[in-house]
Amino acid sequence: MPTEGMTTPSEALSLLSSMYLCKPTREALENWKTALSGEASLFLDDLKKALKEIDTTSDEELEELLWDYTRLFIGPYKLPCPPWESVYTSPKRLMMQDSAGQVRELYNEAGLEINTADVMPDHIGVELNFLAVLLQRTHSGPGGKEEQVKRTEKILNEHLLKWAPNFTHDMENAAETPFFRALARATRQVLDVIGG
Repeated sequence: MPTEGMTTPSEALSLLSSMYLCKPTREALENWKTALSGEASLFLDDLKKALKEIDTTSDEELEELLWDYTRLFIGPYKLPCPPWESVYTSPKRLMMQDSAGQVRELYNEAGLEINTADVMPDHIGVELNFLAVLLQRTHSGPGGKEEQVKRTEKILNEHLLKWAPNFTHDMENAAETPFFRALARATRQVLDVIGG
């Protein structure tokens, strides 16, 4: 992660992605604080403030954050905001439905794959990271720019923008810590800016 700050949408998306995919450990929180220590895009200000207020030396605060992360995204109880697209877009709110296969196909077309078996392809963190990679590629990456733009529009319009607004509203309402409420708002704002 760059230390000069989050200045591009791609960098912001990569950071947000990591916040969904990584548990809020002391090390992760310090890395996120460092990533946001410089100039950050306006839509990350709220998140930057929420992170700044976390005392990473406090075991109690770290425990609260870990509990909120677990309760929101892992379980064991019913999740208030399941982090998978298929739960939000399938009629019976089930995991691993059509959207999971569709996004996996998009990743394969782009020459990317998920390197871990315990993360599903339609997880919010994976989809945000994929969008970050595509945005980066449209400016400097391999393959035709036109092809990258088409993939970017597809992941945004056919996937993220169809479910992430509801997911982030559920998350903001259910979160018990300011950090996860700020993460929900920042995710929604970044997607609004990119999709708008």
